[in-house]
Parts: sequence; structure tokens; C-alpha cells
Amino acid sequence: MRHKLTYLFLLYFVLLSPLVNAGGVPPTMVQVDDAINIEIAPFIWVSGTVIGRFDSKISAEVTGVLENVLDVGDRVEKSEVIAKIEGLKYQLALNEINAEVKPIETMVEFYRKEAERLEKLAKQNNAARNQLDQTQANHDEAQAKIRIVRARLAMAQDELKKTIVKAPFSGVITERYKAIGERVEAGDEIVRLINTDKIEIQARIPQESFQHIQAGDSLSIKGPSAEIEGTVRASIPVGDDLSRLYEIRVDFDKEEWGAGTAVQIASPVNKKQNVIAVPRDALVIRQSGVVIYRINGENKSEVVSVKTGIANTTHIQVIGDVSENDKIVVRGNERLRPGQTVEIMGIN
Repeated sequence: MRHKLTYLFLLYFVLLSPLVNAGGVPPTMVQVDDAINIEIAPFIWVSGTVIGRFDSKISAEVTGVLENVLDVGDRVEKSEVIAKIEGLKYQLALNEINAEVKPIETMVEFYRKEAERLEKLAKQNNAARNQLDQTQANHDEAQAKIRIVRARLAMAQDELKKTIVKAPFSGVITERYKAIGERVEAGDEIVRLINTDKIEIQARIPQESFQHIQAGDSLSIKGPSAEIEGTVRASIPVGDDLSRLYEIRVDFDKEEWGAGTAVQIASPVNKKQNVIAVPRDALVIRQSGVVIYRINGENKSEVVSVKTGIANTTHIQVIGDVSENDKIVVRGNERLRPGQTVEIMGIN
């Protein structure tokens, strides 16, 4: 029994002794990060939408009855068939024009040979010369006719070809405007095709932002599942007449954000400035103002009153007695007190 009590006493002492410091209070566990000198531009969040870079309403180019058309949700590769328009009348027209070609070709060949024969006779008498001139004129007229017929033939072949509506790019059918059996006119929309593999963000920014954004700039994007960085692909220098907003297109890498996903983009509204900044989590807001906690060389906390300035999505400018590389508490500062000993969990 005595040995058991001794063992429990020693165990209690071992567990308790690391928690006892000079003041009798255990050190507070905190995580710190450096105050940094960084370029920051003030920004606002603007709404954007994920869109397909290639988004087209595919129309009929000839008149006829739809024999076949893909349905919503169907995926097609480039040059695959989207729809088929009844093409009998176009085939008949092609056959008719094609039948005109052979006789005219025969006529051209006849006048060519006749001209060669008369050219030999023309050296001997004037009568043959007159016949040669007439034959040459007939040959030229027949050649003109064959060019016209061949042009009509090419047009008929093209119209027949257009009865097969093919995908101009790979994508998914998202809307269907015409169904099998309906008559379409040239220019009627049949389906909407969107390339879901090549997507980007479309956003409209205010005038004060436009001069601070250009192609190649990196912007923060907030989506439904994460905050990521995107790259401006294009900044379109034409504002809308009513809203006075300018359009930008932003490339990003987040495959699960499909076309139609709503996002927000951090749009700068002024030029960048060099400032001393700390992570947003470092700020402690009190009734008397905003403070941050700095850890000194003795691993004790120092409270620093600051004013905040411009910010980006991760850091915020602090104005006060703060220098670059100061160790600032970003976790565990909620209950921290000035002069309190801390144990640092990690330095980012």
C-alpha cells in the first residue's frame, strides 16, 4: 500500500511540474508569423461567372426538315454530327447540274480540235481563216459556260454538305431549340454548344479598377469551395454604356467549378503601395481599439496598438510600433495578456 501511494505521488509530481513556471501559470501555446514588407493594392470584391471560352448557338445554314438532332447533355467531339437536315432536294439539284457538265465539256473539246484543224487550213485560204475565228469564239463561249456550270455545281455540293451540321469544337449540348421533324430555315438556331473543358471567368469591373488591371496580372478568386489565384487573360478596353463597367476574362485552375458557377474576384481600385503588413488573424479588436501581440526575445507577449490600412486577401497593413520580421501572434491571441510567457507552436 505504501509503495502504491508513493508511486501515485511521484506520478502527480511529474505531470504537474512542467506546468509550473516562475509565476505559477503554464505558458500559453501560440502560433506566430512574421510582419512583412509587402506591396498591396486596395481592392473590392466583384461578382464573376465561370463560362465556357467557346460557347456557340449552332444554326442551320440551309432550309429543310430536321431528320436527326442531338439532345441536351450529349457530348460531341470536334467535327462530329450534331444534326441532319433532309437533303433529297439538294441531292437532286446537284445531280441536275452535274448532268449539264458533260455535254459542255464535249463541246469545248470539239471546238478545240476544230480550231486546230482550221488553223492548218487558214494558212492556205481566207475562208478557213474566217471559220477559225468563229470556231475560236465558240470555244471561248463554251469554256465560259463550263466555268459557270462548275461554279453552280460547287454551290450545289456545298448546300448538300450543309445538310449535315457538325460541331465546330468539342463540347456539350446545353440547349436544344429545334426537334426532329421540325422545319428549319437558314439561320435558325438548332442547339447551344459549350466547351466545358476550356473554361474561364467573366467579370465586370468598375472604372476605377480598369486602369489597375492588365493581362497577366494575378487576382484572388473566391469560389464555392476555396479561394485560389487566377490570371487575367484579357482586359477589354470598352465600357458598357449603361453600367460603365469593363469586362475582364480570368484563367483559373479548378476543374470542379463548372460553367455557370458564381465566384468573386478581388479587383484593385488603386495602385500598389509598400506597407508593413500582418496576417488578418493577428488583429485583436477591443473596445479601446485594435491591437496585435508581438513576441519578444524572452518568449513573452507585448501588446502593440495599431491602426489598420489597406489589405489584400491574406494580409492587412498595420500602422504603429511594428517592424518587418517582428514575430506576431496569429493563433492563441484571444486570451493572451501582456507579459505572458508563451510557447511557440510553429513559425511560418
